[in-house]
Amino acid sequence: MASVYKRAETNGKGTWYIRYQDPSGKDIRKATKAKTKREAQVLLQKLLQEIEDNTYELKQRQREVTFFEICEDFLTYGQAHKRSWTRDQDSIAHMKDFFGDCLAKDIKPVTVENYILHRKKAVTPKGNHPAPATINRELACLRTIYNRAIRNSKLENNPMKHIKLLKENNKRDRIVSKEELAELLKESPEHLKPIIIAAHETGMRAGEIFSLTWEQVDLKNRLIKLNPEQTKTNEGRKIPISSLLERTLSQHKRKTGPVFDYKGKSIQSVKRSFHKACKKAGIQNFRFHDFRHTFVTNMRKAGKQDRVIMAITGHKTMSMLTRYDTVDEEDLLNAVA
Repeated sequence: MASVYKRAETNGKGTWYIRYQDPSGKDIRKATKAKTKREAQVLLQKLLQEIEDNTYELKQRQREVTFFEICEDFLTYGQAHKRSWTRDQDSIAHMKDFFGDCLAKDIKPVTVENYILHRKKAVTPKGNHPAPATINRELACLRTIYNRAIRNSKLENNPMKHIKLLKENNKRDRIVSKEELAELLKESPEHLKPIIIAAHETGMRAGEIFSLTWEQVDLKNRLIKLNPEQTKTNEGRKIPISSLLERTLSQHKRKTGPVFDYKGKSIQSVKRSFHKACKKAGIQNFRFHDFRHTFVTNMRKAGKQDRVIMAITGHKTMSMLTRYDTVDEEDLLNAVA
């Protein structure tokens, strides 16, 4: 019953067809994109082998999976398991606009390369182009989407397999001085001041600070205990409480609930109030995450061991720790003093 044949068309060309019986015995006649009889025969042989290996239904299903489908699978999983879910939503929105609801298998490495070129030329609401780091986060998201689909037997190949990420030049060396910190605290609203002190004195990430509860704060032993699910590395760690932070926390200590709140509600972001305070204090080119750079730099200047700093900040490698350690003019002058 299995055969290949060519059906003539009005344009003078023709289409190669394959004919075979599926596992249920149903007679299947299917048009192909084969340009020669040999290509059609290879395709037919592949289908017959799948029937013999009992993988035909699975392969057929994989050929029908759409890009939107694996994106929704990923987002459904990520909503409950990923801290970067909101960012992933933005990345997927850009990819959906470009790829459309095509078959997932039709996205090839060259398609991804075209997407990279497209994103490089895109214009953001602020009037500039997406940074290489932004595009890389989108590509990393795409890789994970396909890897998850492969693990779930929905696909066989990942188009990101041979794609190289863009070179990033986003290393920052901005730290805040004692004078700038004092001015920033002076211009900050009351709910922001303890958050700034916590960031400066611990080097904790913003998400770790905002998710902190009083049950995790041990003022007696001067330790903060972060749970694995709160950290970027999914590993719990203990953070010492400085004298300044101890005094700050002691002023509004409660038994339960979030450590940092605003009008009784937990704080999720201080981006707007922080930017406003920096502007009023005359502090330029400083981001909240730069407190982490400041902490690492100050600890190094104080002579603390690298392993101790890494235990506090949660950095896993020396290269990452070094990335957060800024050598400033004071260091240079001390070197020749």
